[in-house]
Amino acid sequence: MNYFEYVSSSDKTFEEKAFNEVDNLVLSCLTYLDFTGIVPNKKVEVSLKTAGEIYLETYKKREIAKLGIAQKDAYKLLQLAIKSPRFKNIMLSNYRYITSLDSQFSAMTFKITKKLKFIGFEGTDELLSGWKEDAYLSFRFPVDAQEYAINYLNEVVSFLDSNIILGGHSKGGNLALVSGMYANFLIKNKIKKIYSNDGPGLRKEEFFSKKYEKIKDKYEHIIPTHSLVGTLLYNGPYHVVKTTNKNIFAHIAASWVIEGESFINAKQDKKSIQIEDKLNKYIASLSYEDQEKIVNTIFRDLEKQGIKSLNEFFNFRKLLKSIKSLKNISPDVKDILNDVVDIIVSNYL
Repeated sequence: MNYFEYVSSSDKTFEEKAFNEVDNLVLSCLTYLDFTGIVPNKKVEVSLKTAGEIYLETYKKREIAKLGIAQKDAYKLLQLAIKSPRFKNIMLSNYRYITSLDSQFSAMTFKITKKLKFIGFEGTDELLSGWKEDAYLSFRFPVDAQEYAINYLNEVVSFLDSNIILGGHSKGGNLALVSGMYANFLIKNKIKKIYSNDGPGLRKEEFFSKKYEKIKDKYEHIIPTHSLVGTLLYNGPYHVVKTTNKNIFAHIAASWVIEGESFINAKQDKKSIQIEDKLNKYIASLSYEDQEKIVNTIFRDLEKQGIKSLNEFFNFRKLLKSIKSLKNISPDVKDILNDVVDIIVSNYL
């Protein structure tokens, strides 16, 4: 079953059945919805059922249809969660959403029980600014979203909180990890688990740091069989799970296969391993200055074309084709772009 079926069939409360890895994915994906004006941005709480009903009344399907896959799936997930005995009474608070020309960040606090809170970080939505920031992860630390995540965690966890779980899907997984690494000492001791659901890894400097070393035993990096996003940069051991989608589309969380209260384990696909090796070696061969030059060149050209959202591309192939056909870039940058796109296409598409 997938996480839609899991939520539909979950009739046990968290007092009756403990929080599990699938619950982490469900809550991580609900953070893709914009709860501005619905969930307070302070510690005032509202139930998931109440917030969900307001959201569904405010945003109809025709509006959600204009958004990305993650938001569409989260909308469907919310429709099920507000009816679920397991999820409907979760209390929500501290909702934040921040965007700029170069950054995109969102987070929300879920009070599961009196003694357990889950802090969920949103992955990259359809805005081009978020994808630009994703690209910055390979050569800049911290990016704005990582700073926001660290500050958010330090702000919303109180002295009275005892058990904290962090999680996120895609970039949200990276933000969960980084916020846990750089949280203040008292908060770090309250963190029981950190989940990255197919989120990119760290730069070499942060991966081999004492801060990662101290947190790594609490960290679980879950990737689908055909992962691309989750294998980028430096990573520790993976928990590989079965998916019904292949290639880049395995990143879609709704395709991850669940049995009972756990994901079905699998082995990383050979193509995923090949592209992980090739792409990460290629990235490592470039200086941070060259990486920044390439990324800024790509997004400057896209912005000149008036493109602000990935929804303006019909599919992933068209996006890659558009990147290869960018104008006003130097021949050396053009060659690098062609190499990167060819690695992805030859191994995945």
